[in-house]
Amino acid sequence: MTLSDEEAQEEPLIAPLKKGMDREAEKIRVLSAIASNSPSRVTDRVAWILNHYPQARDSDVKCQIIYWKTFQSDLYGGGDISFENYPKLQRLHSIARARAVVQNVLGLFIASPEVRKYRGKLEEEEKQRALEVRPSHPVYCIYADESGKTGKYLLVGSLWVLRSYETIKITAAINQKKKEIGFKGEMHFKEISKGNLEAYEALLGAIIENSSSISFKGLAVLRSGLYNVDDTLNKLFYHMVIRGITEENKSGRAVLPRNLQFRKDAEEASKDKLSMMEIEFQLQNASRNLFHGNVYVDIVEVEDSSISPLMQIADLFVSSISRVLNKEEGKEGPKDIFARKFLEAFGVDTKSEELEGLSECVSFS
Repeated sequence: MTLSDEEAQEEPLIAPLKKGMDREAEKIRVLSAIASNSPSRVTDRVAWILNHYPQARDSDVKCQIIYWKTFQSDLYGGGDISFENYPKLQRLHSIARARAVVQNVLGLFIASPEVRKYRGKLEEEEKQRALEVRPSHPVYCIYADESGKTGKYLLVGSLWVLRSYETIKITAAINQKKKEIGFKGEMHFKEISKGNLEAYEALLGAIIENSSSISFKGLAVLRSGLYNVDDTLNKLFYHMVIRGITEENKSGRAVLPRNLQFRKDAEEASKDKLSMMEIEFQLQNASRNLFHGNVYVDIVEVEDSSISPLMQIADLFVSSISRVLNKEEGKEGPKDIFARKFLEAFGVDTKSEELEGLSECVSFS
């Protein structure tokens, strides 16, 4: 059998990794490709699919169909496959091999215990505990950030992608707009100035045009009197997520059951590790006690905003809230103009001290 060019590129990847060579480096490379929502290699694309489509973790055929629809949509849009296009579509053998690297070698997005047992990838003690099937529900994909550590209000904010597979569409739109206007580097609120305000407004336009599956959540408290800022932030992140889930389920926009993926902007490694452990523990408890197991906590991790346009959007959002709430006296500058335009674009009354119109779960105390 003759391998395609992409299959041939994947072939040398598996053998050295199985021997333990450069496993961590490859894992970081794959996770970075997922975070950027711009995967190019077969392995990266399969990993992206396994992340956003939990049902594909148990089925190579399902993974292949999603791969075709997502990354080869010019050749396959669903239904019958044309004789002319079939040879150009990614082969199942290549996709299955990439899936094996991601799951079995890198340990990412693993299949359910039953499927792993079938595939012979469970240790003996695991086989005895293979009772719980990993749910294949739709995904809440949350990107969170914080602001206001020196202001009147301490706050957290987040971008929710309610149809997580659209993360690649939103990212592509932002990257395309950056290319059109010659914007280099990361979108970051603190970098907004008179000289680049127009560029940031153009990028905001790209976000608005692709906002059908996104939602914004925030939570804030007065900073004065707080004993431990880091502990307060962990609690704010937790309560923001809980209120957000409740609101989205009640509104019918994203009803339960759901898988939950929570990512926070990376800061200091040791502090981030402790923070993620605490937030994950609290979310697991909430899943059992508040949502009766209808929220499956899939991923809780930090993510570097420099490679994640969606984390950059979270920064623009939470910083816009902070700019309005913690505004100092003086003339309105470029950051004030952008913050107002960003929030008003999503229905927020920036003239109200309560920032009315954003969301039921945005509250200030």
